[in-house]
Amino acid sequence: MTQQEEKIQELERRIKVLENHSSPKLPGLRVLWFIIWGFVGIFLILTLIGVIQFVSA
Repeated sequence: MTQQEEKIQELERRIKVLENHSSPKLPGLRVLWFIIWGFVGIFLILTLIGVIQFVSA
């Protein structure tokens, strides 16, 4: 029973550490990065489509 409790406490500690690492101090910064990567991804996809159409034409 004590081993199980120790394991549970260890898991709780790890979860807290992960939560602290994954959540940045500025929540707006994550949204900004998401938008930036979204635009980059769309740009790359459109570029790829353009290249494919140019090569196949």
